Parts: sequence; C-alpha cells; structure tokens
Amino acid sequence: MGALQVNRFRENRWVRRGLRAVATGFGAGRFPVAPGTAGTLVALPLWYWSGGWGVRHLLLLCAVLLVSVPAAREEMAATGNADPRSVVIDEIAGMLLAATGIPWGVRPVLLLFLLFRVFDVFKFGPAAWLDARRGAVYVVADDLAAGVCAGLAYRGIAWLTG
Repeated sequence: MGALQVNRFRENRWVRRGLRAVATGFGAGRFPVAPGTAGTLVALPLWYWSGGWGVRHLLLLCAVLLVSVPAAREEMAATGNADPRSVVIDEIAGMLLAATGIPWGVRPVLLLFLLFRVFDVFKFGPAAWLDARRGAVYVVADDLAAGVCAGLAYRGIAWLTG
C-alpha cells in the first residue's frame, strides 16, 4: 500500500514529444506573432470537419479536452514557464466549445472567430479569475470560459439580427 507508483507511460519520450506537439497545435503555437490567433485558426478546420454539432463534434471536443491539460502540463514543464505562449491547445478547445451547436458557415466562422479572440485576449469575468490562477488546468480553463462567453455572445447577436 505504501509503495511508490511510477508512471512509465509519462516517462516515455515519444509520449512527451507527442503531448508537446498537441500542446503547440502541431507547431501553430511557435508562430512568432500572435500564436493564440494561429492556434484558434487550427480549430477552424476541425469545426468544419465536425460540423459544429452531433456526435462527431462532441467526440472531437471530448478528445481535445481530454488531452489538453496533460499536453499543456508537459509544455509548461519543458519550457519552465507557468503559461507559455506556445500552448495553443487551450485556444483550440475554447474555439471548439464556442462553436458547439453552431453550424459551419462564412458568417458564423468570421463572427465567432472575432468574438472568441476578443474574449480570449481581454479576459472578462470568470476568464480573468481563472487566468490569475496557476497550473495547467487553469491555462485551459480560462480559454474554455472565453469560449462559453463567445458562444453566448454569438447566439445573442444571431438572435438580435435574425
């Protein structure tokens, strides 16, 4: 009962490299200017592929959410930074969450992309509270809060404009 347990899966260098690749959006987070915007752009083909609703979208969202915290934690450990700019899996997860229930189209993509970036950059309300905390969970959670705010704002705008 008192034996120390070792996670050999976590010690595997290929797993660590894979998690870092996922955390950076397969390189989008290494973009020198606005890596968060580049990471959000990575989410757009995923949204297109999943359609924004249905089983495919929910499974994709669950997969991204499942891997986002371990991937962010691995990139944080590798860089030694509490919230590295290279971590963009949180933007991908937040944008996919914002797009949930919204079918793909030119107007929804442009508006939701803009709204998500505004809520992600300016960190209103719960996103600001989460952003002030430290840890991989909070790195991801503040973008999920921004995604919820962007999704709600989009729905409000869509309702008002018909």
